[in-house]
Amino acid sequence: MTFTSRFGNLIVEDEPVYKSELYDSPTTNLNSIITASTQWSKTLPAPVPLLTGSVANGFTFFDNVADKEANGTTSYNELDIAYGISITLSGTGGTANINVDGVNYLATFDTDLFTTANNWVTANSSTLMALGIGVFALGSGIDGRIRFSAASNTILNAITITNVTPDLSGTIANEFTGSPTASGDHALIPYVGEPYEGLRISQTIRANFNLQTGTAQYAELGLFRYTDDSQIGSGILILRNPDTTGSLSVIETYTASASDPFVLGGFYLALVNNTGQTLNFLGSAGILIQSIFQKPVNFTP
Repeated sequence: MTFTSRFGNLIVEDEPVYKSELYDSPTTNLNSIITASTQWSKTLPAPVPLLTGSVANGFTFFDNVADKEANGTTSYNELDIAYGISITLSGTGGTANINVDGVNYLATFDTDLFTTANNWVTANSSTLMALGIGVFALGSGIDGRIRFSAASNTILNAITITNVTPDLSGTIANEFTGSPTASGDHALIPYVGEPYEGLRISQTIRANFNLQTGTAQYAELGLFRYTDDSQIGSGILILRNPDTTGSLSVIETYTASASDPFVLGGFYLALVNNTGQTLNFLGSAGILIQSIFQKPVNFTP
């Protein structure tokens, strides 16, 4: 192709024009996005004490609907706080019926209470997962717990355990709040069947739990797997300050596959008080979860 200027002829070679992968991808189009976010926040009406040696699950501070911030939540890929409740087993032998959604699932004592819980979960997890109920065994030895997870609290609040023979039984409560009914205490990252399935997702979790002022003390904020309470990575030191209540922390993590703990059982944020003193939450509390997808994703039907 030749152009003419007062300085003479300028010859420009024709080159092929390539489409961007953004337009070619079957999962993306011009409306594709690469980020999503969900935010919960509130102002605590009164100080909330956290005794030394205790753990405060951050999600239990919020009502999933009433405390969700519209300005911090995208209309696509919106996350929700899921519900949890646990059975803490007791007894030294025999059997018990654990009734879930109107069906009895027999638990049989074996060796110790944790083994009993683990056997029950192994035998019934696939069936319950098909009903939208996650179930996990926690503890060790004489500490045997069965933890349930669901998007709604309706089924969880109807769970019962009834002794059959001779003394295997248990008590039901949320392990973080002590409530006899299910509490919102963890979040799940939807993955299988989503437009971004197969992609890597980077998550930034911003946590703000203000502490009442006092002498300088260091607590720890951590990210934990809901399946077994194990910590993901290391904790972040949180300072109780003599002058200001502000306490903002940022955690970077990721989801890479359908087998990640965020997908299988979810996660929670927790402040661990190992200061030797009672700490009081006061004022602002908030959690913001931002997801960055490996490449642009189209959420339209």
